[in-house]
Amino acid sequence: MKVLKLTALALLILLSGCGEPDMGNFKPGVANACQAMPAFISQTGIGQAVAIDTQQRGYTGLRLLNPQTRKTWQHPTWDDAGHVGAFTRDKDGNIYVAPTPEVSLAENPPALQNRIYRIDAKTGEMALWLELPAVALPSPANPFGTMGLFYDCDTHSLYASSLAGSEPRQAHGRIYRIEVASQQVKAQLEATDAIGVGVFNGVQHKRLYFGSARSSDVFSVALDAKGNFTADVRHETALATLPDGNSTSVRKIQFGQDRQGQFLMQLKETEFGFRLLAENNPRKRTYNFVYQADKDQWQFRGAVPESGE
Repeated sequence: MKVLKLTALALLILLSGCGEPDMGNFKPGVANACQAMPAFISQTGIGQAVAIDTQQRGYTGLRLLNPQTRKTWQHPTWDDAGHVGAFTRDKDGNIYVAPTPEVSLAENPPALQNRIYRIDAKTGEMALWLELPAVALPSPANPFGTMGLFYDCDTHSLYASSLAGSEPRQAHGRIYRIEVASQQVKAQLEATDAIGVGVFNGVQHKRLYFGSARSSDVFSVALDAKGNFTADVRHETALATLPDGNSTSVRKIQFGQDRQGQFLMQLKETEFGFRLLAENNPRKRTYNFVYQADKDQWQFRGAVPESGE
């Protein structure tokens, strides 16, 4: 497995201290299993078996959808951020949402894209939760800010990737570790243009996986006991090198476990090029991997057409 040097990915840890980091002792497996469903869902009248829908066909923002009855529900504040992309939930059922422009900037002004919004688990109201610090604000040349979100149960951390300030030939993006309790950025991975992010507890270390916005590559970085980034960065895979793979970017990284107890990783692709264009990839796929604990590696198990979310 290829190991990247820090000259390839500049690393900044916004914490004091030196020497070997404490890597913690995390149980191998899925890192976000504690996520709870929001309490306010019981007050919506559309049932409990609902999904969070961000397809935005005929509406803006996000909504709840009952797949069986097709009933929907949307709080009046849920379109305040314009079009949205990534979202995740914490252990209390609060939902964190990233604004993401699509084919127009009318609903998503560039200056408002490097943000995270939070939907309160009890009331369902959405409000601005955090403005992320960036090298430069998004602009019409690159209108993208926050792209990926992932909540880690072990450290109560929210990880967010951002492309704010990046240029065609220069990566100025960052991945942030945000301490949810204090609502503060505690660490940053600098000069890293990533879209999808996800955390998995391997047999050796807790690792943050991230999909490059500039290629089909997926990398990972080891996290210490507090969830902060270390210097251990490695290349995991590239969609373009897989059988019948695409030169697309990974927009979403999910981990799970099957009935046989095997840990699984799913990578979902997207066409991306730092510009506002409707995606034209009718055969989007989900790439499936199984974890090999003896090697601390992921083995490719094939790709299937992507289902709706």
